[in-house]
Amino acid sequence: MTIKNTLKLSVCLLGILICSACKKDKTAASVPDTLNTKDFVFNTANKQITPDAEIGAELNSPAGIQLIYAYLVRNNTTDSLIYIGTPTVEQQHAYAFKIPAANYAQAKMQAVKGIRIMVKHLDNTSYEGFIKVTAFTPPLPKLENVPASLLPDLNDKITITGKAGSENGLKEINIYDDYQGTFALVNKIAISGSPKTQDISYVYTYRKNAANLKIVIVDNFDLTAEAAIKIPLKAFNFYQDITMMANGTAAAPSTNSFFVGETGTTLGTCNVSGQEAKVDFLGYCTSTSIYTIYTPTNTSTIAKNYKCGTLIWEPNTADLKATRFRVLIPGTADADRIYAAYTANTITELSDEFFGNIAVPGSSTAKFDPIVANQAAAVFNLTQAYLIWIRVPKADGTFTNQLMRAKEVNIASTAALSTMKFDIMVSKK
Repeated sequence: MTIKNTLKLSVCLLGILICSACKKDKTAASVPDTLNTKDFVFNTANKQITPDAEIGAELNSPAGIQLIYAYLVRNNTTDSLIYIGTPTVEQQHAYAFKIPAANYAQAKMQAVKGIRIMVKHLDNTSYEGFIKVTAFTPPLPKLENVPASLLPDLNDKITITGKAGSENGLKEINIYDDYQGTFALVNKIAISGSPKTQDISYVYTYRKNAANLKIVIVDNFDLTAEAAIKIPLKAFNFYQDITMMANGTAAAPSTNSFFVGETGTTLGTCNVSGQEAKVDFLGYCTSTSIYTIYTPTNTSTIAKNYKCGTLIWEPNTADLKATRFRVLIPGTADADRIYAAYTANTITELSDEFFGNIAVPGSSTAKFDPIVANQAAAVFNLTQAYLIWIRVPKADGTFTNQLMRAKEVNIASTAALSTMKFDIMVSKK
């Protein structure tokens, strides 16, 4: 090889080495950057990032930062540019940045792997870093054993029961009703200690016109579960603690012997005259001290015993109702069902169908006898056979059903001054 050729080869090799060094400087800085960050978790249920509220990091760069590009990395999806950082002159060597959650709010994050950080340096070299992000889908809370339907009790109270549960820990229970037409918050109940399960027992006071309740539980991730409770519209009026006196005496006229179902009120011997057409039934006590409920049309022989001073009751028989009674005797399927429904406060209507296969009332009286062995279709007591189906005829030939609960019978030393106390449901139809 000649000296000339040797020189050419040396120059060529030197050129290659210089070009190689230049190319290397364009891709990486001689001293690498440092990316200080955390591992983040994205909650797919509430769309929140932890342990900080936003994904962020601090980048230290000896070469100086010109631009930062952040790409969302997910499985089986093209990386998406979600952030561009432009540090100021003062920030070019130490740049802290955060990626707003709004930048990836519309992205499907279930398959997220992290954020790829691409850095362009002032000298046109580059650096690549990675922020790990893991998707977490928490289990949803559960609300169980909530009754589908509940009725207010005699004091307009409804006891809401159920069981709340969440593996994330429970935070609160919210109770709503719709008495204004739309659901409104009744009460917010905080749960201390973040338990995973919580028994619910809340006494709600009925608000007029409410037809539904809603129970919403909230866990520590603000995930919710809810249940609805229907408050059925009662097709009857309910009157409590009605006291009905027997026939009274001339010296002590009765003030409450005659029951008017339409209003749940009573009339006495001194104001019943002219209002007989309103009376559904009346109380009477025989000389043998047997308290008896009478139909108005069966009073022809006893009317004279209802006195207001020297005046006796003389009704126009054409105005009197032919009410009929049937004492419900426990022991049959339908009677037991009605007693259970009454006790559980689940009765909503008093149609003939409600009474099932029980024979329609046919007695013109219902007598009190405390001896259980004597209970019968026309004989009631206060311990077992205390519900009485009452059927009141209407002018159009149909009937109004009532259901009486006998509560007390007090036989006075003067039989005519004896009293009975009862609750009664009166159908609105």
